Amino acid sequence: MTSVKSSSKHSFAAPFVVNDGSALRAVVVVRPAASIAAIEPVHGESHPIADRAAEQHRIFTGVLSSFGIATIESEPDATAPFGPLCADGAVIFPDGAFLMRPSDLRRRSEVAALEEALARVGIPIVGRIDAPGLLDGGDVIVAGDTVYIGVAKKRQAEVGIPSAVHGNAFGREQLAAYAISKGARVVEVPMAAEVRRLKSVASLIAAETMLFSPGLVDGAAFDGLQKIEAPRGEDYGAGVLALGNKRVLANLRFRETTPLLRKAKFTVESIDLWEFGKIGATPSVMALALKRG
Repeated sequence: MTSVKSSSKHSFAAPFVVNDGSALRAVVVVRPAASIAAIEPVHGESHPIADRAAEQHRIFTGVLSSFGIATIESEPDATAPFGPLCADGAVIFPDGAFLMRPSDLRRRSEVAALEEALARVGIPIVGRIDAPGLLDGGDVIVAGDTVYIGVAKKRQAEVGIPSAVHGNAFGREQLAAYAISKGARVVEVPMAAEVRRLKSVASLIAAETMLFSPGLVDGAAFDGLQKIEAPRGEDYGAGVLALGNKRVLANLRFRETTPLLRKAKFTVESIDLWEFGKIGATPSVMALALKRG
């Protein structure tokens, strides 16, 4: 991520993000570079097509802006194919941003650029993952007084499916210590090792409602919340972006998940994001929420 487009127009004050399911007010997004085509796709999919990804991302940001969400758009970095998965770079708490140390060490430059972007819009840095810790923001869900952190687990029944790269215990412990110091409880969420990110298969879609994929995530971790299960075969359909007021932004390719959400009285805004879906990227990880509520 490099320069920030029109960032001087925006400045935000605490509290920033108390709950990932509350009304979305501002985000950072990063446009895809041509190098996105080199990312290894999820099992059984083809590589993304860069031109199509760029057009789909343009529509994605346009939809966010149409709902009055302040959308701070950053230029792509040709050396950072994962740049559009910008939720990996930080976890935003009520008092500021906790910077991540990505499990893919090639992504360090993305975090440095994100730190600059946060400074320009008035969001303080309240902590960061230090070596040897590794953690990706897409593996963290903030739900008021509870912080959920995904922990990858190998599954014997899925031999042959490559594992995604996730953080380590050192990184999880550092973030957990900060959350606990602020009065939150921390819940580790077991998930299948091949899952790209926890947020790709579990999304807080309202203050106390979690949409998740039971075949890839241990739903018992979400006891105490209202739970909606995504259909098998549409596991990544659970990675929606909560817009607030029971409205979500979803990838239209997951056709069975949408009526399920509508039956639960959610409004679903569906757009084609399949070039990102090929690499396990969902709307929930394609925007870093800076302000909610």
